[in-house]
Amino acid sequence: MRRFIVILIMLTALGTSGAKAQHYDRGYDNSTTTVFAKKGSWVTGGSLRYSQHVNSDYSFLVIDDINSKGYTVSVSPELLYLFRDNMGAGIKFSYSRSMLDLASANLSVSEISMSAKDCYQINHKYTAYGVYRAYIPLAGSQRIAMYADLMLGGSFKQGKAYNAGGSSVVGTYQQSYKIELAVNPGLTAFLTDWLALEMNVGIFGVSYNWSDQVHNQATKGETDSTQAGFMLNLLSLGVGISVYL
Repeated sequence: MRRFIVILIMLTALGTSGAKAQHYDRGYDNSTTTVFAKKGSWVTGGSLRYSQHVNSDYSFLVIDDINSKGYTVSVSPELLYLFRDNMGAGIKFSYSRSMLDLASANLSVSEISMSAKDCYQINHKYTAYGVYRAYIPLAGSQRIAMYADLMLGGSFKQGKAYNAGGSSVVGTYQQSYKIELAVNPGLTAFLTDWLALEMNVGIFGVSYNWSDQVHNQATKGETDSTQAGFMLNLLSLGVGISVYL
């Protein structure tokens, strides 16, 4: 993350030096307060992620002979409207899907050995948030600023998993729900007068989760939980591109 911040600052400096002679202020009136994002503007953007793996007789620490394949894909578009200078509101959606097909794997620790084979899992998730955003220009700059997103929304997730490695097939189908209030601060920098690079990270959240599952098409189960935390969550680090219209 430190390397990314250095690169972000360097790109911003290059963009600023190139624009200094003619339109360093991006054409906004700064006589009273620094305007980073102008009232009446639309902000659209998002992120796209994809990863895939294939393991053939791979070993990792105490796990040997891993034969598996899988993928993860997610897309997160968003749309904001600036109802005041440096303040906006809008919506954010996301969709993600992941799959893991484990053909075999062996675990060996001291005198304990275990094995797994013919395991399969797939799930997908829909998320929607209402977003309020406030910008804080850094040192009066119109090229780089901090921002904070206050988000309220929820998610719906479906998934199934089965294990066919034993004498019979064992499977579980599950539906999960989540309601969440979160604060995600970030850093954004204009590469041009309308294109910006963004980085954000989760820092605070309160959520309520509950799930319903059916095991072997016969046994039903339920679970629910409440979570609250104020901490830097580097696992939720996100990078994206935004367009200001």
